Amino acid sequence: MEDALNKNNRLAYYYIWISILLSVILIGLYGVLMSFVEGMEILEFNLLIPWSMMISVYIFFVVSSTGLCIVTSLGHVFGAKRYELIGKRGVFLAIITIVFGMIAIMLHLGHPERSAVYVWITPNIRSAIWGMGFFYSFYILFIMIEYWLLARADLAKTANTSIGWKQVFYGLSTFGMRSESEEAVSRDHKFAKIAGVAALISGLSAHSTLGAVFGHAEARAYWYGAYYPIYFLLSATFSGLAWLILMTVATYKIKSEEMPEKLKKLVFEMAKILAFLLSVGLLFMSYKMGFGLLDDAKAKTIMLFINGPLSVSFWGFEVGIGTLLPIIMLLISVKRVSLNGILAASFLVIVGLFMMRYDFVVAAQVYPVFKEVPSLFPALMEIFVIAGIFAGFFFVYTLAEKFLPLKETEH
Repeated sequence: MEDALNKNNRLAYYYIWISILLSVILIGLYGVLMSFVEGMEILEFNLLIPWSMMISVYIFFVVSSTGLCIVTSLGHVFGAKRYELIGKRGVFLAIITIVFGMIAIMLHLGHPERSAVYVWITPNIRSAIWGMGFFYSFYILFIMIEYWLLARADLAKTANTSIGWKQVFYGLSTFGMRSESEEAVSRDHKFAKIAGVAALISGLSAHSTLGAVFGHAEARAYWYGAYYPIYFLLSATFSGLAWLILMTVATYKIKSEEMPEKLKKLVFEMAKILAFLLSVGLLFMSYKMGFGLLDDAKAKTIMLFINGPLSVSFWGFEVGIGTLLPIIMLLISVKRVSLNGILAASFLVIVGLFMMRYDFVVAAQVYPVFKEVPSLFPALMEIFVIAGIFAGFFFVYTLAEKFLPLKETEH
């Protein structure tokens, strides 16, 4: 009786969650519609700062996708068998983060169909932005193939044991390859390794090119230099770890399922690595700020973070909530074997990273354009659209958790 009641409660919470997400998606769609009716200007808090939250959300998601690809590749690409446990969930998260990142930048472009066409028929191979789009196109393809190969056997098993619409849906998803034999599974994982290598190479190429988009901008002193292409790779890795820990632990908590012991050990191992990488990131951040103050071209921008309008988001979110507090929480939680502490710490890292991406994009566009610092708060319609993108992300993951094989398995 109690189990049935708990099941009904969980089902009610599930439908409430879905309803909330759909409502926020509708709000986001309203913002998109208004941007088409009134013009893209309603998504910008200042016309002289053309790159704002939409671009920062794009960076936030695509950097996370690359990080997830790096972490999951430790398993079936580099042979660290214990990381195969998080292969399907991690690769699927890599897919939806890159997809929703692309949605953010395409909505910002106003005419996204032009980029899809002209990137291929009129390529400018000397353009870092062109190279970024070129590499990401292949990355998305390879990462999707990789997930399908990892999940095909589970999809086939569901198709073979189901009836009605489920049999049709899962049967189509296997493209007719319904074998569950060990030989077929072994073949899938061999090809998944090839797809994983291709995804990793194209993802890292796209990611370093993304860093170069900013690093080559001589007119924006804060971005210019060799720092960001390297730091983007570091931040991608701890971003991927944070997302994977957050979504894995949260999923088990919400579904009230006991986490397998091997997976639990792996989560705590990833938490240790996350704490270490955050510490390295803190050193990078200190270097950027310290040496930036010594550079006249960058000093004014750096002061926006030190004691200017971005000081709350920098000290409060980037340094405090996003770095120092998670490091302390992760180390304590690992020692106490606390999944709740690791869950909270990974969430704080994600929040800090989001603020860091926004500050990074906006701050460099202030000087030398403005004599006085304008308001840096995002526009209302932009907030609507971004809320809709995040709601869409969690909506897709929620449905995938219910209908697709994401659960951890050993091979």
